[in-house]
Amino acid sequence: MNPTPEQIEYLKRACGTKRFIYNWGREQWEKQYQAYKLEQDAVPEGERVLNPPNALALKKQFHALRETAYPWTYDVTKCVVEGAFDDLGKAYRNFFAGRANYPQYKKKGKSHESFYLSNDKVTLGSHWIAIAGLGRFILDQREVKKDRGKLRRKLGTVNLAEKLRFVTQGNASVPTKKRTRRKHVLCDETKILGATVSCEAGHWYVSIQVEVTRERPPTPEPVVGVDVGVKQAAVVSDGRRLENQKPLAHHLKKLGKLQRTLSRKQKTHDPETKRTVFSRNYQKQRLKVARKYQQIAHIRRDIQHKFTTELARTCRAIGIEDLNILGMMANRKLSRAVADAAMGQLLQFLKTKVAASGGNLFMASRWFPSTKRCSGCGHVKKRMPLKHRTYQCQMCGLVIDRDLNAALVRRFGTYQISPRGR
Repeated sequence: MNPTPEQIEYLKRACGTKRFIYNWGREQWEKQYQAYKLEQDAVPEGERVLNPPNALALKKQFHALRETAYPWTYDVTKCVVEGAFDDLGKAYRNFFAGRANYPQYKKKGKSHESFYLSNDKVTLGSHWIAIAGLGRFILDQREVKKDRGKLRRKLGTVNLAEKLRFVTQGNASVPTKKRTRRKHVLCDETKILGATVSCEAGHWYVSIQVEVTRERPPTPEPVVGVDVGVKQAAVVSDGRRLENQKPLAHHLKKLGKLQRTLSRKQKTHDPETKRTVFSRNYQKQRLKVARKYQQIAHIRRDIQHKFTTELARTCRAIGIEDLNILGMMANRKLSRAVADAAMGQLLQFLKTKVAASGGNLFMASRWFPSTKRCSGCGHVKKRMPLKHRTYQCQMCGLVIDRDLNAALVRRFGTYQISPRGR
């Protein structure tokens, strides 16, 4: 997105409003839960009146006092309020299910700034998006009284860097650039479900959720195994390799220089409010550091997207391994290299794209000895240290790269359990 300074002010206010409402709900949830727990311990069962807190009840409670206590929340769209309580309920559900830690308060400058828009509050054009409430907010700031209708539609439209990839057949114009034609996905029907506006390193993005109806792509025939690692980001059993570009290692020197410059910028601690006040130069330098981190993440994500897209389009069945990424990160000597390789992100991309292309993905257990097993005769070694980059079988005499050997083992296992391989 390419918003104007006035539009950025609205987007920041929407993100701040969502953060405030989320923290309000988090505080009320804790208070109500403590009262509920105290009643459970002290009051007999027949006399209990309190219920455990939930997001829907908190939203009703907030709307009851919103007009008198928090009237400034009406400056932004109502989707901000609904999205805050939806996120709060999801955070607690993930905690109770064991998928996440206990929900924490969101802090300005450290939490991810974003807010959700429903499909009736957003209008999408070729290279623009209209957000409900944006034009009215800018007109109120300017204190404009005349011709508000025309100006509201104009000021509420934000410029986009690119248009939606999913287009309906018959309504789509033929792009002139080859790169744009390659991105287009022709569909029988498209329906916008919603959008999420977010800010990352000072840049604003919009993620649009689209429901598409299109023919299932033809399923390709090859069956392959994939081995991911640190030295080689990915090795496919048919010989394809994804070199580990190590974007963090290559930009570490520049990143360290930026961070040392940031540490010398002025910041003071206010003893009355107990807050740290940062100078304007500190904020400028912090943005430079954030954008360097963003550049590193974009390099890594771009390479992995291209590799997984090609793999999903050319293979009908892919065998991978369930890796213990957290356990690998616990090794203090390998943690930076493991984080730079982003193996978990690569496998997640592969899962999503293989399912979308009509293929099958088979995941081997993390205890399956694919690295120790010989792809020629099936012999399993007792030990295979990380320093040994070549696999040498003592039974059949096979000498092969250890990553390629592991990929071939997964390919044979995938071919046996896949429906067409039996």
